[in-house]
Amino acid sequence: MKINRRNMLLTALFGTGAVGLKSLATGIPMSVFLNPLKAHAQDPVPSRVLILSSSSAGDPINANVPGTYEDSAIQHSSDPLMAATAMAVGGQSYDAARPWAELPPEILAKTVFFHHGTYTNAHPNHPKAMRLMGATERNEMLVSVYSEALAPGLGTVQREPVSVGARSGNELLSFEGRSLSNVTPLALKSSLAAGDGALADLRPLRDRAVDQLNALYKEHGTANQKRMLDRFAITRDEARSLSLDLVGRLDDIANNNEADQVKAATVLAAMNVSPVITLNLRFGRDNHTDPEFVKETAETVTGVGHLRTLVETVDGMRAEGTLRNDVIVGTLNVFGRDLMRKGRAGRDHNGRHHVTVLIGEGLNSSVVGGVTPTGRDYEAQAIDSGTGMGSDSGDIPHEETFQSMAKTLGVALGVSRTRLEEAIAGGTVIETALA
Repeated sequence: MKINRRNMLLTALFGTGAVGLKSLATGIPMSVFLNPLKAHAQDPVPSRVLILSSSSAGDPINANVPGTYEDSAIQHSSDPLMAATAMAVGGQSYDAARPWAELPPEILAKTVFFHHGTYTNAHPNHPKAMRLMGATERNEMLVSVYSEALAPGLGTVQREPVSVGARSGNELLSFEGRSLSNVTPLALKSSLAAGDGALADLRPLRDRAVDQLNALYKEHGTANQKRMLDRFAITRDEARSLSLDLVGRLDDIANNNEADQVKAATVLAAMNVSPVITLNLRFGRDNHTDPEFVKETAETVTGVGHLRTLVETVDGMRAEGTLRNDVIVGTLNVFGRDLMRKGRAGRDHNGRHHVTVLIGEGLNSSVVGGVTPTGRDYEAQAIDSGTGMGSDSGDIPHEETFQSMAKTLGVALGVSRTRLEEAIAGGTVIETALA
């Protein structure tokens, strides 16, 4: 049974015939293996992978980021670990909780804090929030819209997104109406990094695949195809180095916690399995009963730490050549939290204010939108599309802030604007948030 489950996972991740593994081992695009005699060199389409932390718990990220400290009525943790700390975002000075302010300048230089609503305050509506509450074409999940659009440019093994951190059926992803399985970090490790695992040594796979293409092109190929093979094919030493690096990263996985989800997500990105990978990081969770915001403090500190590790890991892998594509890291949950304490207990659900944090190339350091008082608490303010700033007279109303975030992120990832207009009803791209 173990072997069967392993083979099923390998086929799911790398396709029939392990064409994805061949691409990983050789550096040659999968399209070449799928149809070698029709392959020709093409300039890559600028596209980026998305690694997204998503949760149905509704974390209070929105209560501690830049843009929520200007109003003194908004309540924050009094713990020194969460002290209001000045930080520079997009050339402007803001206060935020210390963990956010202490992110390195090179990370903050490509970070966007996007204030918006999610228009729901119910945990079971997480799948609906992932569908922008009905604003997506064919009611598809946003991550699936991105994944399908980005797959051709990135040359990934599959069009579907991959989850490594779903905690319940409510957090499973779907694609074209199909529910997708969760791939745990431990399952990934056991299938790929064991002594006889698929990543044990990529050199033999690399040599066989390159030899087969060389023989085919020698007899039937064009001069252009032969040059293309030389251009893409990595060396045996590079294949060996890649194998050791990925196996080493997977060997470090001990369970399925947040730290190991980060490791698994970066390895999946390096293996070019999918354009979108989701995980589940904690930032305070469902903290109705959180006196003095104790849990909020502890999990914000660790959650921001995991985000930093994730960004620094993908940046390092990109610089080393282990990871071929740029990556945008982000957070998107079912709803935010009230900015006013309810008695002394904690924070209630807030579907009218949420903050998506985005970090990566293609983004311009900025705070988009803001907060404004509403009936009993606060909501995401309307946005001035020209400046990206929150404004009561902004031309992007509160009711389209969610779609605006989705379209802005889509452009940063490399989804065409035409496709985004087709797939998402309403909303406006915030140009100031784009590099």
